[in-house]
Amino acid sequence: MSWWIAGLIAGVAAYLVDWFMWSKVFTKGLDAFAVIPAPGQPMNMGPMLMKSAVLSLVFGLLFSFIYARFMGSLWVAGGGALAGLEFAAVLWLPTIALETTGGGVWFTKARPLFSATCWAWLARMLAAGLVVGLLVK
Repeated sequence: MSWWIAGLIAGVAAYLVDWFMWSKVFTKGLDAFAVIPAPGQPMNMGPMLMKSAVLSLVFGLLFSFIYARFMGSLWVAGGGALAGLEFAAVLWLPTIALETTGGGVWFTKARPLFSATCWAWLARMLAAGLVVGLLVK
């Protein structure tokens, strides 16, 4: 399958995982970081969900494009689910995990947000890696 079709599918998977993580898993303790609308004004989730969807699709396309270029350099030869998971974990560790953990050292009040972001990105990256690994040959 073409890398860009796999990227769009991976973007949808990343969006669904991201929605699940932020709406079902991280529900307590992060209220201090949310922007609350003025009294009497409804929470307009439509534009926020659309931005998240567009960013997830762009993420899926970039992830798939880079995976297609580096697929031959992975330890897991020949592609597949494990190759996609390896690629996702290799990208996540130095970029997301170390950045969010390091930021939590300095901004102690925001440490719960950094921790949630770290684990949400891991789930998103692994979902995209699994989809791309299975679809790109």
